[in-house]
Amino acid sequence: MAYEALARKWRPKGFDEVVGQGHVTRALANAISLGKIHHAYLFSGTRGVGKTTFARILARALNCEKGPTASPCMECPACREILAGAATDVQEIDGASNTGIDDVRRLRENAAYAPSRLRYKIYIIDEVHMLSKSAFNGLLKILEEPPPHTVFVFATTEPNRIPDTILSRVQRFDFRMLSDEEIRKRLKEMAETEGIQCEEDAIGLMSRYAFGSMRDGQSIFEQAAVSGSGRITASLVEEMLGLVGTEAAIDLAGAVASGGAGEAIGKFSALLSRGADMKYLYLSLVDVLRDAAVWKFTEDDRLLFRHSPSSLARIKELCGRKSREEWMFLLDIAFRSEKDVLGTEFPRLGFELLLLRLVNAPGLLDVVGMAEDSGPQKGPSQTTFARRPMPAPASAQAGAPPLHPSPAASPGAEVRKGREGDLWDALLKNLGAKKKTVLLLGLLSQMKGRREGDEFVITSPHQIHLDRLREEDKWPVLLQAIAEVAGKKLEVRLVVSGEKKSPEAEGAVGKGGDRPEKRALSDPLLTEVLREFEGATILEVRPAPGGTPFPGAAGAEEQAPGESGEEEAEGG
Repeated sequence: MAYEALARKWRPKGFDEVVGQGHVTRALANAISLGKIHHAYLFSGTRGVGKTTFARILARALNCEKGPTASPCMECPACREILAGAATDVQEIDGASNTGIDDVRRLRENAAYAPSRLRYKIYIIDEVHMLSKSAFNGLLKILEEPPPHTVFVFATTEPNRIPDTILSRVQRFDFRMLSDEEIRKRLKEMAETEGIQCEEDAIGLMSRYAFGSMRDGQSIFEQAAVSGSGRITASLVEEMLGLVGTEAAIDLAGAVASGGAGEAIGKFSALLSRGADMKYLYLSLVDVLRDAAVWKFTEDDRLLFRHSPSSLARIKELCGRKSREEWMFLLDIAFRSEKDVLGTEFPRLGFELLLLRLVNAPGLLDVVGMAEDSGPQKGPSQTTFARRPMPAPASAQAGAPPLHPSPAASPGAEVRKGREGDLWDALLKNLGAKKKTVLLLGLLSQMKGRREGDEFVITSPHQIHLDRLREEDKWPVLLQAIAEVAGKKLEVRLVVSGEKKSPEAEGAVGKGGDRPEKRALSDPLLTEVLREFEGATILEVRPAPGGTPFPGAAGAEEQAPGESGEEEAEGG
């Protein structure tokens, strides 16, 4: 007899054998028991979670000679034929290779005929999202007026690619990813039944790196069983998958925690030379950082991933090197760097960038008044973080969210202790720590501000810039920031400042005696340009060669055809 893969041998045959999809099992079992069978179903979910298997079980449940029943007998000719894939009335169609309207037209023609032997004709279309637009349109008619003896079951990993016109005509069931524990139980059952010796740690690794797919877990299990001649060890699974093991990941995390960029990069290079898989290396490092953060907060060994006594002791020793807030920060950086490592054409460079970010993480924080005790945390942490002045936000440099200043270290508190003249700088720092203030900061960078009693005066040489401060997306944010840094609500007054004219500007003044910048800003076209391009400002205004006055200037002479004044504005 030909060898049968374990994933096929252990494929569920009834609803009660399906793992982790109880919400789908209950709904369809009740529908069959009540005789409320829909003409079309959509099963969506990631690979290996049971979509096609469930469709076959549904086909047996609807066509069993003792049914329709939620518990097909598996003994009648209908059940045996469907189980063997020999039933002509149950057709499995690959949506990826039957994508055209002609394929759907043939399907519609065949569906119109009554089943030859069974109760229902079942059409299972796998990867249905691969159908063309015309093919989906061809399905609409038969889904609107389906034959009473026909049931369609669509399976897909990308439901977002299915037209709404199709989704509105089917009953949709979303299959969830399986948990590590659910896969672990099934793999352990397989090992006991198949007579395969398997270490607990090996089962844990295989279930974790199946990533929610039972089929992937079973495939890893079978490969390991063959490689180990019927005996599966954790070291065998690590070698087979290109894993580096917990100990190597702890070494890498230790180098990061000690701040040694060279050591971290060196260990990483050595692991790659030993054949470590980049994906699993990244996941192992994240696991270690996660365990360090969780243990630092809880000191509960039960909440950690499974560790040997030696690796658990090393994790605890590692935790002592940093505070719980720092471990949480490191985990956040690693978690947010997934695309840099796994979603790039240069994963090695992305991984090295991640290591440098982790090593550099303490430089993004000032730790003030750190209070660490050897026992569990009894109350709120006494560690306070304050942002250091940097040319770019920490999130842009380290892939981490911005750290907002705590009240004890806010710019307003510093200013109230210092000179009032620092209020403007404190305002800019306050806004720099907030989100969505780039445009507001761009405007303020061209202005000046000061406090005068209970007023805050902002001056700018251009009225148009002051007007833009009052726009609804900027004015409330500005008022709130001023109140924060001043410690109280202040009235804000906007003033157009006068600047001493340079000799060049004096020479450019027309007969009206006003400044060229002012006349330039009175041009409606330039006003519209400045409004359209956020943050743009006028750097220089010059008359056209020959001293031609500006158009519209008071007392300007009428120009000959083809002659015109010229205004130059540059935007940042």
